[in-house]
Amino acid sequence: MSVDASPGVPDLDQAQMDELVEAERDDPEQTLAEVEFSTDLGLAMAEDAQRVSKGAISSESFWAKYDESATKEFGEGYRETPNPAVDKGGSCQTIDEPAADQLSCSLDSMDAVAEQIESPLGEEDTRWGMVIDLQKCVGCDSCTVACKAENRTPPGVTYNVVMEHEHGEFPNTTRTNVPRPCMQCETPSCVQVCPVSATYKMENGIVNIDYDRCIGCRYCMIACPYGARYLDFGDDYEDEVMSAGEITSPEYGVDRGSREDGKSPQANARKCTFCYHRLGRGEEPACVETCIGDARNFGDLDDPDSDVAQMADSTRAMQLKEHTGNDPNVYYLK
Repeated sequence: MSVDASPGVPDLDQAQMDELVEAERDDPEQTLAEVEFSTDLGLAMAEDAQRVSKGAISSESFWAKYDESATKEFGEGYRETPNPAVDKGGSCQTIDEPAADQLSCSLDSMDAVAEQIESPLGEEDTRWGMVIDLQKCVGCDSCTVACKAENRTPPGVTYNVVMEHEHGEFPNTTRTNVPRPCMQCETPSCVQVCPVSATYKMENGIVNIDYDRCIGCRYCMIACPYGARYLDFGDDYEDEVMSAGEITSPEYGVDRGSREDGKSPQANARKCTFCYHRLGRGEEPACVETCIGDARNFGDLDDPDSDVAQMADSTRAMQLKEHTGNDPNVYYLK
């Protein structure tokens, strides 16, 4: 019997890997079916938000198009928050002042949301990124388990999944393992589509969610081309683990309280944050620290001397769904 002992054989081409990601995504209409907000509006906004990421339309024209509809649908929740802008090639986090005046929207920096959070030392000029070597991933799912344990995620919320594609026929089979955290995109469509600016991108490259602003409309979930966002339905592991509802969430370095006292982000969208709370302690994300195959690499993509920057610039490097224009800060080595 011939057996390939290598941990993974990444012989999928770009299209096949993108199909693997697409198969992992939930059906958009089904995702929006149970929310009180308009499904048709969500589908339209998500589609156009992806066009903004591609650079096909501007953020200003996006909000000019949906201003009236968003006002009717979301009311003051929409009017009282700045609309995000992620125009391709720009660093702006909000629409510009003339557009704000035209739409009667507030104008503010999205980074103000994170003022109370202590930033990791020296990250002012840092763009955090991850490089995953598909040749080294053994498909052990230790990243998935470590992430759930570290972030205390509830049932149905898994920030790190490992997609699998099997090649050949038994007994001559091989498998490609493709881990998928949040891509922490440079031009994230999830930020663009959020009608209350609960989702925002920080200067360090990490895309965050303000749980106090999130209204659970799920528009960001269907706008994400990677299926990397989940809704917290308020479930817990009480049946499996005693006092599971009393465990607190440490995300973004803020103690959100136990699930029992209602302070945890129930009914909100949730996602991977590169374990931002760990970065503040000078530690790597939990998935990187526990990877037994040493497949995950983490660091500053803007530092040309860093390992991740050099890996991301290698001929082996690729991004998932490059055609979307989201420009992920997670790279894969083929």
